[in-house]
Amino acid sequence: MNTDQFKLASLYSRTHDIMRNIDGLQPQEAFDELLKFLFFKQANEESGPELAYPTDFSLNGLFAPLNKNLAEQIKALFAQYVKTFNSWFQDLWKDARFHLSDTALLSICEVFKEINFSSVPYDVRSAALREFLSPEIRRGLGIYLTPDDVVRMMVEFVVPGPEDAVYDPACGSGTFLIETLKFMSQQPSSKKVAIWGTDKNPRMLLLSELNLGHFAGTTFHRQLVDSLYPDFNCPENWLGPENFDVIFTNPPFGVALYNASYDLRGFETCKSKKGGLVNRQQSEVIFIEQAIKYLKPGGILAIVLPKSVLTNSNLETARKALDQLGYIYAAVSLPPETFAATGTQTSTIVLFIKKFISKAEASDRITIAFADVTNVGFDATGRFRAENQLIKLPEDLKKSLAENKNRGVCRMLPTVSKHATFSYLKNLMTAENSIQSKFKLRDIVEFATTGKTPPRKNYTPDGLFVVKVGNLTGNGINWQPRDRNFIDCSEIPKRAKQNLIVKEGDILLTSSAHSVIYIAKKVDIVHKIPKWVGGNASIVGEVMLLRPNKEKIDPYALLAYLRLPSVVAQIQRLVRGQTAHLYADDLLDIPIPDTLMKRCTTSTEVQGKKALDKIINALRLETELNQRLNECAFEQEVLFQSIDLSA
Repeated sequence: MNTDQFKLASLYSRTHDIMRNIDGLQPQEAFDELLKFLFFKQANEESGPELAYPTDFSLNGLFAPLNKNLAEQIKALFAQYVKTFNSWFQDLWKDARFHLSDTALLSICEVFKEINFSSVPYDVRSAALREFLSPEIRRGLGIYLTPDDVVRMMVEFVVPGPEDAVYDPACGSGTFLIETLKFMSQQPSSKKVAIWGTDKNPRMLLLSELNLGHFAGTTFHRQLVDSLYPDFNCPENWLGPENFDVIFTNPPFGVALYNASYDLRGFETCKSKKGGLVNRQQSEVIFIEQAIKYLKPGGILAIVLPKSVLTNSNLETARKALDQLGYIYAAVSLPPETFAATGTQTSTIVLFIKKFISKAEASDRITIAFADVTNVGFDATGRFRAENQLIKLPEDLKKSLAENKNRGVCRMLPTVSKHATFSYLKNLMTAENSIQSKFKLRDIVEFATTGKTPPRKNYTPDGLFVVKVGNLTGNGINWQPRDRNFIDCSEIPKRAKQNLIVKEGDILLTSSAHSVIYIAKKVDIVHKIPKWVGGNASIVGEVMLLRPNKEKIDPYALLAYLRLPSVVAQIQRLVRGQTAHLYADDLLDIPIPDTLMKRCTTSTEVQGKKALDKIINALRLETELNQRLNECAFEQEVLFQSIDLSA
């Protein structure tokens, strides 16, 4: 029977319906029972005995005794397989029983009776499970699948060979290992391919087992273990530290390991600036260090991480520790919708890291290839998008590195020492090669700060106007009061001390949102604060205030620069956290071109200044027109309140 992923996925869905309709199982319960049956079916194909399946699966009538015997035989074999095939199955299914009625169990047998799993390729098995698993089931089971195109991009760029020992320390359903095997199968080799995977979740490791096991020419070495604390007794065929050529992984994000509960003494990334232990450390940071330890000298780690690993100021010491172990030679920034199906829009990045061969290598210089991907083939709702940038990316990255030239969405970053790639990648990513300037934003502004959002109870019908994200338009501030736009004027002195009272010439921009795509999308300048809102204004926590130094730069010149699409993209690369946040200290490090400054020396700069002056004049006109629109809207509202046109 020719089985593709959609046919197999439809069979999985039929079994789900059977368990729901006959036994009333919830989706997560049904998925567990499906895993049991898939394990049973594959084990039975491998070890026997061959089972006889009657054509009538009712528990009444002519075949009732045969059916009853078949159900009991399946249950007994399942219990036997659980005890003999792999010890950790007993942890997953302690009672070694199906929690299904005989009718449901036999009906599922009927669905799969013509399927021979040993002849179904592992990529088809995996794709079918992914097709079957709805986002709701995935989230409920803690299954976070890396999109296929991201995995394929990583594998095709690294180019693992059949001779390489490839490992995933958080293998989950085996996605990276499956793609590795598919890639290796295209290369001529007479050697039996071996791959390694660990996971601390028995259900996830079982998914890998079902997807990867029982294939001629492939050996899947797996262990149920927390790869950060590998306390198992390694079998003879298990490779320890310093033995793997390539590691692909997408480790769990955002899990804090506390010193009081975990032994952090063995990790350099868990040491403070003074050499003691930190109180806690993020699991993904420790994961990088542990993975590098398992690589051979010169081995490659390709890992999906939250961008906060590179941007969080609290991780500065940890990044310096990683700088001593290896270096980043390529990086791919992914848009927030990449993992939208998992229920999160975390800003993520893929790092390609090489372990140092020797200490002397650390002083070498390197130019990192960086790709800023904005299209992964689907949007935040999962709908198809044409021109998926991940498809061409592996070749573009390779050619960019080989030729030291920008290509496609790839650009070569400024050169840096190999012992400083973790520490300086954030700054390198935000620096544009075309900007040759010693000035940064912090050199031309008096200060930058995010606002403060008042508690709901503090809002009043009038008083101090508080600018919200909704008041920013990207074409001028909308000063028309909305629901909860005022707080008591008694807050003015306190907010003045915190530099949260806006002034003419201040620039306001969106600094916090549920998705990074909205950060810095709306940038406006304060022209005049209308008298009808009290003549004073402040800002909420989702808005950032920049106060330009007018002796150094025209505020409208800075406004023009911050609205440039390339600069918006540059700012968005600074965003941290699962809820997107832009921090003032990060923004202040972006470079400012000399053209914006109040001085020009070369003819090119003079020409650039003339073009800039035209933009500035247009922005001033826009601001004046926006002010007039605000005045018209206010006058209209007053008139509507004073007359009754319906009389």
